[in-house]
Amino acid sequence: MKKTKMAKMKVLVTGGTGFLGSNVVELLRNRGFDVHSCSRREGIDIRNYSQFKEFVDKLKPELVVHCAAHVGGIAYNALHPVEVFEDNVSIGLSVVRACSESQVNNLVNIMPNCTYPGHLEEYEESKFWDGPIHDSVLTYGLPRKMFWGDCFAYCQKNPEFRPIHLVFPNMYGPNDHFEIVKSHALGAFITKIVDAKKQDKKIVEIWGTGKPVREWIYVKDAAEGILKAIENLDKFERNEIMNIGVTKGISVIELANIIKETVGWEGEFVLQPEKPDGAMKKILVVDKMKEKLNWEPQTKLREGIKKTLEWYGMNH
Repeated sequence: MKKTKMAKMKVLVTGGTGFLGSNVVELLRNRGFDVHSCSRREGIDIRNYSQFKEFVDKLKPELVVHCAAHVGGIAYNALHPVEVFEDNVSIGLSVVRACSESQVNNLVNIMPNCTYPGHLEEYEESKFWDGPIHDSVLTYGLPRKMFWGDCFAYCQKNPEFRPIHLVFPNMYGPNDHFEIVKSHALGAFITKIVDAKKQDKKIVEIWGTGKPVREWIYVKDAAEGILKAIENLDKFERNEIMNIGVTKGISVIELANIIKETVGWEGEFVLQPEKPDGAMKKILVVDKMKEKLNWEPQTKLREGIKKTLEWYGMNH
């Protein structure tokens, strides 16, 4: 498909009012796509299949970008395991079935890196099935991984169906979750450290040992990666998995120190080693991304954190 034709495509973004989805909607609209969104905030509950199918039938999109999910950090998953698991299963089943039955043949599915085997430190697409998901993220990661399996089944049933799956590391940026329980580490650190500076607190507590290494992608770079994949759909095989990331990690304590330095807080961190660390290292291998898309994320971590803090300061 040529870019001129691509830019006229009617695209549905599930979860289009969410953190990633809103950035995808904005970027695609700016690039000339006919973009539509659905989310509970907009009155469409994707878990309700008949409601979602009716919406898709009426809209008749040519492409679905699936960003919707019930998502939170490691603490949130521990507090709401059943809701996180069942909601993500229901959302996934609805999206795949509706796409296939409504003849929406192009589906770009967004997956988290916790779908990879928990024992790995570097995540390469060829190792996607090389072991179980880490227990700390299983209630979230397994339903998202099942989405691939459901697509595999529908590919047998519908020869025109062409899903692809883009796997991302942790995202951050403006409009992220900053609630302590629901956010990932970076968002939680921003909230805690900014509050500590405002309230002249001398101590901020950090879950775990501070040693786990995580990879972070700025949300606008993630949206750009999705756009690049859409523009290169003809390079993908049906149901193909591709990592999109910065292929560089940072320890939890190093991340906290960058935010501390950027905020200008002068207190101390207190580690809580009795709290879970999760997997000790999670880094995506992105050779396929560079080859297929001829692209890589541009925002450096310190620059992205600075932009996020500026937005946070104006909105909290």
